[in-house]
Amino acid sequence: CSIKIRNPKFSYAGLCRKENMAENKGTPMSLKAGWASWRELHRTDPGEFWHSLLFVSFWLHIAFFPLGYGFREVMPCINFIFLLLYYRYRWHESVLRHLPVLPLFGCFFLMIVLGVVFSTNPMDSLMHACIGLNKAYILPFIAMECVHRTRDLKRLVAACVVALFWEGIDGVWQWFTGYDFIMGYPLHFGRLTSSLDDYWVGNYVALMLIPAFGFWYMCRRRFSFLRSVLLYCAVFWPAYFLFVGAAARAGMLALAGALFLWFLISRQGLSWAGILVPLLVAGVFYGLQIDPTRMDMQTVMVDGRWSLWQLAWAVFRAHPIMGAGIWQYNSAFRALGLAPERDEITITHPHDIFLDLLCSHGIVGTALGLIFLFGMVIWGMRILLPRLAAVRKGRYAEDGDAPGSSALYWQLTGLFFMGYVGWILNGVFGHDFYRNWWLSLAMIFLGTAIGAIIQGLRGEAGREERSGKRACPGTEK
Repeated sequence: CSIKIRNPKFSYAGLCRKENMAENKGTPMSLKAGWASWRELHRTDPGEFWHSLLFVSFWLHIAFFPLGYGFREVMPCINFIFLLLYYRYRWHESVLRHLPVLPLFGCFFLMIVLGVVFSTNPMDSLMHACIGLNKAYILPFIAMECVHRTRDLKRLVAACVVALFWEGIDGVWQWFTGYDFIMGYPLHFGRLTSSLDDYWVGNYVALMLIPAFGFWYMCRRRFSFLRSVLLYCAVFWPAYFLFVGAAARAGMLALAGALFLWFLISRQGLSWAGILVPLLVAGVFYGLQIDPTRMDMQTVMVDGRWSLWQLAWAVFRAHPIMGAGIWQYNSAFRALGLAPERDEITITHPHDIFLDLLCSHGIVGTALGLIFLFGMVIWGMRILLPRLAAVRKGRYAEDGDAPGSSALYWQLTGLFFMGYVGWILNGVFGHDFYRNWWLSLAMIFLGTAIGAIIQGLRGEAGREERSGKRACPGTEK
């Protein structure tokens, strides 16, 4: 890969301060000077200008994701406009131009098309599929262009931390007052909902905590172990409070499972941290539940999900090849004269993404969906595993801004990737595949990881070309 050095004089990091102007002496810019700097950047380097706006808008999208439906509708559209303008000037440097996993995205979109064309109600399936166009489908392409260096990953981790902190504080407020302070939503059956108005906020918090765990690695670069623990607890206790109060069992399993896998691959095998941290998450979650009967094995055995899974299997057996179509689970089991045992008759999904794919897309569409889902996992792991092994052996510098040049870069990249893996784990017991807010998180995590991996590989190729040595230590033949 050929690496083109972008204009070092201007960047979105330098827009907040005139660090490159000696006469400014490090003092913050005035609004007038800031506007002049933006105009000068647009004139001299429009590609960097639009990338700056793309990154800032994407950062805001992550940091204030739980703010409301309108926010999640509008922000991806704004991101997409900036993305197109960035492509206009920097297409030759974009991740999408040389994306090796583009055929996997082709499988994903082909699955959606087939789920509409062969649906028992094509218009209804089309309307539901199109809802995700701006809220989910475009997000990986936006996210993958937002990572150019280590500082970008640090800022995106910071966005996750900001989102978890204020949403957690909102949950604490809701617990003590009965209503969240953003939208005024009450508790739902005694469980916290925060500004998302449903206890599935627990799944949101669980998934966001995975990339936000990068905050721990960032702290350890600057502070002792004890100070890092204290700082981590001070920042994340509201999020864990909300996580426990929402009582989302599927979210707990996803978080514990993702952390176990993370320590397994980052430490190259079983370790005390890989065992104790997931157990600690599960223990705190179960130990602090107000209604402990919800966690009893007896309660789990009579959970309504088992009936919903049976209905999904019956729908699949009735439509085995192409499925009943997107969002047709409810109408399909009703047409068979079936009904859930414990849930309301209006239930729209089977609480399992794989069964949801089977009854919506049949064997053909599900095969395409699984190729996309696990093809991404295989591709990412093939690249990340040797680099995380090199990190473990100390063959990278601890920190550095160049893409792919430091341990921190690959650790943060791996955690965003594990956010996507955690989403797959979460899908075993929760939601339907096309749940928009939930699919949005998966696409954000996946796109960020893809962008970081591609930029890291480009950085390694450039350093290898300049030095004549293999840039990724630990991958020598």
